[in-house]
Amino acid sequence: MSISISGNLDNYMMTRAGEAGSSARYDKTRSKLSGLSSSSSKEELEKAAETFESYFVEQFLKETVKSIKSEDSSISQYTDLYMDSVLGDISDTIVKRYGGRFTDSMVEQMARNYHIDISGDSEEKGSDGEQ
Repeated sequence: MSISISGNLDNYMMTRAGEAGSSARYDKTRSKLSGLSSSSSKEELEKAAETFESYFVEQFLKETVKSIKSEDSSISQYTDLYMDSVLGDISDTIVKRYGGRFTDSMVEQMARNYHIDISGDSEEKGSDGEQ
């Protein structure tokens, strides 16, 4: 069974991608979420949740930058493109360093919603490599 992205989440992402001009990032996020199925592993859920969280943080940062730009400043298209790339990299770094709780909550929710058993994936291996 393939997992479809909920309408609200997809609508939010499409709106943000259109406003911010970040369709490549949207496509990557949508692909990760759409690629999940009931047989997905916990690692796949975590990667999809992390990708969405990074996208969400990037959109937050873009709105922050937009709000601090003065209306009469003339920033070139190249600067805007560079800024999009920088904000994408910063959001990835923020999520990797500090985003665990949101990602974990999202993984647990997706696993419940789509009946994916992640209990076996969460067991830690001992130092000798055995579970």
